[in-house]
Amino acid sequence: MSSLDIMVCAQELKNAIGSRVENVYELDGTLVLRLRSKTEWRQDLVIEPGKRVNFTSRTYRFPKQPTSFAMLLRKHLKNAKVLDVSQPHFERILELKFFGVQESTLIAENFGQGNLILCDQEMTIIQPYRVIIWRHRALRAREHYLYPPKMSVDPREIDLVEFKRNLQGSPDLVRGLAVKLGLGGPLAEEVCAQAMVEKRRMPHEMSENELELVFSSIKKLFSQKLSPSIILENGKPVDVLPFDFRTNLGKGLKRFDSFNDALDEYFSTIAVISESEKKEKKFMRDMKKLSRRQSEQQEQYANFYKKSSEAKRKADLIAIHHNSIDEILKIIRRIRKFKGLSGVMASVSKAKERGERWPQYIKKVDSEAGKIEIDFIGQDMILDMRLSAYENASQFYNKYKTSYEKAV
Repeated sequence: MSSLDIMVCAQELKNAIGSRVENVYELDGTLVLRLRSKTEWRQDLVIEPGKRVNFTSRTYRFPKQPTSFAMLLRKHLKNAKVLDVSQPHFERILELKFFGVQESTLIAENFGQGNLILCDQEMTIIQPYRVIIWRHRALRAREHYLYPPKMSVDPREIDLVEFKRNLQGSPDLVRGLAVKLGLGGPLAEEVCAQAMVEKRRMPHEMSENELELVFSSIKKLFSQKLSPSIILENGKPVDVLPFDFRTNLGKGLKRFDSFNDALDEYFSTIAVISESEKKEKKFMRDMKKLSRRQSEQQEQYANFYKKSSEAKRKADLIAIHHNSIDEILKIIRRIRKFKGLSGVMASVSKAKERGERWPQYIKKVDSEAGKIEIDFIGQDMILDMRLSAYENASQFYNKYKTSYEKAV
């Protein structure tokens, strides 16, 4: 909520003056004050620090066990009467004053991450929702509550002379209005649009008439008739406003009888959309994980199937040609026995040079490991020279069986 939103909302919340706090609830950092009037009129006031403060018609499911902060507020505010609702200095702050056992103030700060601060009648902090300590102020129990340092003037109270003085040194008109006059970006752009003055103009280059038009637009903005609405783009809410803005001409909108009703639907809707988008993102992440896992499993299956097929092909080949392979293995074992490990490969090389048939299939001999690599009828395979052809085939059949079982 902007400062303007809080200003308008505070005016409507004054309808709650005189009602009493029936109960206090908290859900995931969202506070709900249940108010009841003498005429049995009941209304829930929802406060989301850093986001919004407004009456709500939504139903919340609160935890059976109240939080410690909710219990603290019940202790101080239950049955207390609402004395006043105000916005100090056009800040993004809303103050709710109560009178129960004693006078107290609940402050909702709606800038940054937001905060809720319960103070006594002397504005000494009883307890903040979040303990935060800055150089210029501390939000913690027993400290005197201080407002944040003023970064700008209150645009509702300045005169023309002060308005001109505050714009001096601004890089352009819209940023001067947004920062030095505390209007914020969207409201500053609306003021320029209503005054029909180019927002990027340098203030020192503007004529007196142009400056007066901008000043007049600011004053009119705060006095115009309420026309609360939610701005829509592609059917989705993108903003909620208390007045019609020229900057939103041509956009879809949905009108409401009160600004609180508009705020309630806007924030409730975007919360639903946000939750839906979170679920959609989670669903997409889960789908990607499943897809990746499926691809890995398919790749793993293909790898096991390939290994099983190769192992069976080698086993079948050895079994069919066991005589030829046995002959090679026997010769190698005999050479190894008489000439040792170092003499095996030398003997194979000499036999090849003599054109003997048996060593033509041999590619490599690892005498230490007892392995021999052969290329037999286009099939490369490593055999154990200490085993027979059938025993080597049996080993390949076992590899085939293991890989096949993993594949299926």
